[in-house]
Amino acid sequence: MIRRLIILSLIITLTLTVKASPNLYKFEGSIKLKKETVYDTSYVIIQVRGNQVRLDEFDSKKNLVSIYIINLESEKVLALSPRQKLFYELSPSRAIQKPNDDIAILNAENRMVLDGHNCCQMRVKSIVRNTEVSIWVTEKDFDFFIAMNRVLRKVKPDIDIFSFFPDINGLFPMLIVERTLLRKEKMKVLVTSISEVMLSDNIFKVPPDYQKIVQ
Repeated sequence: MIRRLIILSLIITLTLTVKASPNLYKFEGSIKLKKETVYDTSYVIIQVRGNQVRLDEFDSKKNLVSIYIINLESEKVLALSPRQKLFYELSPSRAIQKPNDDIAILNAENRMVLDGHNCCQMRVKSIVRNTEVSIWVTEKDFDFFIAMNRVLRKVKPDIDIFSFFPDINGLFPMLIVERTLLRKEKMKVLVTSISEVMLSDNIFKVPPDYQKIVQ
């Protein structure tokens, strides 16, 4: 009887461990992206540690243009200007992106490998915006990603890197290609590297020589 209880206890413990393990995993590290439009090329680095996200934007010559520090728990977003050494807090009341009712998500069976990740294609179509977006996603559960996207849509909808990505947990976009309905390419965003590394808390803090301004 005791032996059966021990075995039953072990089975329950192992079951709970298997179910809990995905929730214990949190990505920490950096993700690099390259963004190409008809007019320009720019670069983005997303750095994540716990509930803190830092998003750095670079121009075509890889000069740092802007920094966003995002707290996913409080949804507080700080915008930093490296050139002017200024920062300010973005407010959700400034600009809220309205949902587009005509957006349709079309599943596709196309597949390819990007940077060693198996990806399948999703398509998002909007007649009003004259846009069709092909999104190549991989099954990588970055728990920060959906939360980050929602926060940015509230305070900074003109950051259009992931604006068409639906809120689907467990999927991450490796390649986004936006075209007109006549198939003319408008924008391409490609993940160039994913690095899991330990990051310092200091990179999510405003440097002491930056001055705060009120918007």
